Formats: sequence, C-alpha cells, structure tokens
Amino acid sequence: MNEQPASIDAILASIRARVTGSEAAPEPVQPPPEPDIMPLAAITLPPDVTAMTLDTLIRQMLGPHIKAWLDAHMPEIVEKIAREEIRRMTGKL
Repeated sequence: MNEQPASIDAILASIRARVTGSEAAPEPVQPPPEPDIMPLAAITLPPDVTAMTLDTLIRQMLGPHIKAWLDAHMPEIVEKIAREEIRRMTGKL
C-alpha cells in the first residue's frame, strides 16, 4: 500500500479519456522527486531539551542562523536607514 497517489494530470487525463470515449491510455506521468528533508536524527538538540519550553528551544536553534543573517545584512540596512533619515532631515542626498 506504499503506492504513490496518481498525479492530478494523470487523473484528469483518465477522466478526459472516459468522457470523450477515446480508448488511448494516458501517458504515465512521473511523480515529482521527493524533497530533501533533513532526518530528525541529524538535528542536534541541547541535552536539557526536556526542561525547555518550545519558545526557548526555537530561540536556541534559530539564534546562530539569525546572527549570521544579521552579520551579512546589517551594514546595508543601517546605511539605507541612515540615508533615509539624512534625506528626511536635510531634504538632500
């Protein structure tokens, strides 16, 4: 029972064939490839995870990713905001 469900295109082709009365079998449609999903075993969790709230756990897991993103984008963000503020104050730039 591990059979993949038919794609919507295959189902529609089958319905069209029945409605129009054509006996030609629809071409089999290849299912899309499985997405790459990180296995749960690959996720590293802190050892005291059972004593944590979900909020704390998510903060600890996302913290390094958010820091990396901010390190990469913060100079650009600050420069844009500074230019807008100077433009607003002086009407120039």
